[in-house]
Amino acid sequence: MRILILGASGFVGSALFVQLAGDHEVVGTSRRGGGLVPLDLADADAVRALVGGFDVVVHTAGLVDLAAAQRDPDAAYATNVAPMSALLDAVDDAGAKLVYLSTDNVFDGTRESYDETALRSPINVYGCTKAAAEQRVLQRDGHLVIRLPLVYGRSPASDKFLARFTAPVVEARTDIVGTPLYLPALAPLLVELLDETGVVHLAGVEPISRYDLMVRVRDRLGAATRIVPTDIDSAPPDCPRPRRLILRSVCHPHTGPDVDAALTDLIGPARTPPAR
Repeated sequence: MRILILGASGFVGSALFVQLAGDHEVVGTSRRGGGLVPLDLADADAVRALVGGFDVVVHTAGLVDLAAAQRDPDAAYATNVAPMSALLDAVDDAGAKLVYLSTDNVFDGTRESYDETALRSPINVYGCTKAAAEQRVLQRDGHLVIRLPLVYGRSPASDKFLARFTAPVVEARTDIVGTPLYLPALAPLLVELLDETGVVHLAGVEPISRYDLMVRVRDRLGAATRIVPTDIDSAPPDCPRPRRLILRSVCHPHTGPDVDAALTDLIGPARTPPAR
């Protein structure tokens, strides 16, 4: 299978690029090039010229910083929404399938959990742009939207998830709960879902707060980092953030591993944390 990954220099895209290349013919793009095919998604002619000949186009590119999107809605729209129609035209004309990676931030976080039948209800600019992009994909036949939660782990593009535990102090929200997905689990799950169309949710099996996740990673590393609990009252008001984003699926049985299994793969067996 020939797969084109848009945004293959990013945290998720770079991992998919490496993992999928083992069994498929994979080409990746990046705005900066850097060993990948340079591509600006705003250049419709360049997009059309590249897409032909691929079976699947996986769209991981875009502005993913929630606070940055909130500060500059126009830039968020220009990056996350404006290129979608021309991209879909090119993919359709090539006879390919678009797999669009979306987010749990298309929901408001007021429900116990969200499956694929839940109505979108974003409360921040980032979520609004992803919901708008989703809608463009779903107006066409034969394509797939995969909604993802927080994705964690080590990526070829960045080790920032673990690097933060070199700091003496890290803040983490106690009131934001989700079903985070271990990054290496994404590629095989994505391949299993390639025959699907419409919307599917992929997530970890275990609901956990951002604070509890950080504590468990810190303890597994044996790091001395102090994790400071924060909540909506003490965190910087940079962006409205949904509190409870538990993704479930009525479309398929696939989930990522629980946190302990993921951390064993990422870091190694549990160890005794240092005295604090």
